[in-house]
Amino acid sequence: MHRRTLLFAVVTAISACTPANLASTPTPAPTRDPGSLNVSALLDLSGSRAPSGAPQRDALQLWADQHTIGSPRVRLRIVDVAGSPSKTVLELRRAAVEDRADAIVIGVPVDYDEAFAAAVQLAQVPVLFTLPIAEPATAGGWAFALAPTPAQLARATLDHAAGRVVLSSTVVVSDESVTAIPERAALVAELARRGVTANIIKVTGSDVGARLRAIPLVTPIVFFAGAPKTYTDAARQTTMGSSLYLSYLSDLGDLADLREAAAQATWPGSRWIAATASANPARAVFARSYTDRAGPPTSLAATAYDALSLLATAAEGGFDPVRMRDRLQKGTFAGVATTYSFTMSRHAGFALEDIAFLGYTGARTAPVIR
Repeated sequence: MHRRTLLFAVVTAISACTPANLASTPTPAPTRDPGSLNVSALLDLSGSRAPSGAPQRDALQLWADQHTIGSPRVRLRIVDVAGSPSKTVLELRRAAVEDRADAIVIGVPVDYDEAFAAAVQLAQVPVLFTLPIAEPATAGGWAFALAPTPAQLARATLDHAAGRVVLSSTVVVSDESVTAIPERAALVAELARRGVTANIIKVTGSDVGARLRAIPLVTPIVFFAGAPKTYTDAARQTTMGSSLYLSYLSDLGDLADLREAAAQATWPGSRWIAATASANPARAVFARSYTDRAGPPTSLAATAYDALSLLATAAEGGFDPVRMRDRLQKGTFAGVATTYSFTMSRHAGFALEDIAFLGYTGARTAPVIR
């Protein structure tokens, strides 16, 4: 038995205890080509887990279409994990063991606990995360965080909010979903670091309206942790007058669901997806090409596009996984979402200065920086 197969058996046995719908069929694996960089991308293209992986899929396919010639050749396999935590782990194993992927992109929310971190380590190939996760361990680690970490987002969010109000008068709302828990925890920790005790309201889909109606009308800012799907209807009706801080995971559809309340909302994202000019021509090309294909890009789409660029750059000298990891963790890469900088001791590469707070201008127009 191959070493990866044996080691993964422990992790997948644990994960199998989680109920899941495993009926979704992944994209057929490509024939192994030793001259190509084989990349598997795990996305939520069906199921109820938010955010949808469709914008990332469109960005990955755009990159692949733009790089049909040149070296290295990239063979991309996109897998729908259908919102299932256990299938996410199973497809991670499949990519590493059965498909012999040279690298893996994970574009779904994960509970990045010890068990999941162990599964990533057992893959023994670079694993790039395009959604926020806690900063990965770096000693021989294979995980690379391309999105801002929850701690970075909390720091930037509270810096922005502190310029408007006294932070002790704000409220943190969480539905305790897999995307909300790390954001809520990071906001609470950052508030505590600033000497502020967080006012936390935990909600469910059934009681969110009543819980939000209980927030005093004079509350100047409400922070919503995690993907906005649970909150949008209730927030539209019950938070008039408050500024609404939504998640980095928000997209223009979420803002459109707020209707008139969208004018009160802002969310953190890459400043380079906003309607501003960039000195980096690659950013302008990406924004134009992606908009023509799928509408204005999100931060998540830009990061997924960057994931393939980073892997192609790291593979220029060959596909050996250890060498690819070493190139990633010793390099600086100018992407469209940010300029990524990794080191041996830091595998979270998003530049904090590239986080901006965005404002909604319409479902088919790029956001603006607030």
